Amino acid sequence: MRIAILEISHWHVPLYLPAFTELGITPVAVSDEQPGYAERFAGQYSGCTPYVEYVELLEKERPDFVFAFGRYRLQPEIATNLLERRIPFVIEKPLGTDASQFNRLISLAKQNDVFVAIPLTNRAAPFSQAVMELRESGRMGQIRHGHFRYAGGPVQRYVDSGCPWMLKAEESGGGALRNLGVHYADLFRWFTGSKEVRVGSAHLRRITPGIPVEEYANVTFCGDDDAFTNVEIAYTYPADAADVVWNVSDGKTYVTYRDGATCIITEDGVEERGGHSVPGLYQDFVKDTLQAYREGLAPLAALEDMHRAMVLVDACYALAGE
Repeated sequence: MRIAILEISHWHVPLYLPAFTELGITPVAVSDEQPGYAERFAGQYSGCTPYVEYVELLEKERPDFVFAFGRYRLQPEIATNLLERRIPFVIEKPLGTDASQFNRLISLAKQNDVFVAIPLTNRAAPFSQAVMELRESGRMGQIRHGHFRYAGGPVQRYVDSGCPWMLKAEESGGGALRNLGVHYADLFRWFTGSKEVRVGSAHLRRITPGIPVEEYANVTFCGDDDAFTNVEIAYTYPADAADVVWNVSDGKTYVTYRDGATCIITEDGVEERGGHSVPGLYQDFVKDTLQAYREGLAPLAALEDMHRAMVLVDACYALAGE
């Protein structure tokens, strides 16, 4: 399979590469709009051709499958080019700076019958799989309350990784809420199965002087049958790591992820499940996605899933007055 990578300066790209190595995949071509990036990256692989313009890559190389990244503002354009060429692809979240172009992309994907996968990788975490197994088996009823906290590293990491555009709202669509909040908007809807989800509250804060996007956000979502969750996300952890705590409960069963471990807590005791690492989730995502494509199966998350999460995040920004 001829695989290409578009816009390789994105900081998520290194999370995908271990899976390429494990699977023996050598990209046939890579692109990046910043001169020199693609050349340096392509030098790691024999026979990999670098491009500055991703459209030129698609026209000349005609890849069988693409992993696409890029500035959030440009992602809908990249997706459109891939869909029009009927090339199956993965594209990093959030696929745009807002939800406005998703209906067009979803329609084009259906019209051209194109496989599209979105790496909402937290769905594959042991915590998430445990929640869904409990719900589907009847051991856990409707989730009444949830709390998700993810405090990632400071904004300087985006500058250091060559992605200073992440601090420009016109390019990124916002700060921590847009970048990280989409994961938890997705998980809440997925866990609860809610048909209607609304935003209960939204508080955004800029912390560092001179940083024009929010580094902290605290929002609440309300779903079907009184389901409720609080989501707290930030760029405030003082290291290249994160403070992560996830909890959901139906009033009797309590599922928690903290300190790297998942626990299911009931009146009968505690059942321990595994933890996860972010690199591990992405490595599994690459392998599972390529297998799903080959076997004609659905991806972990599709355009429709990303759209629903983006609509909720858009509503948070609107309520917060950003």
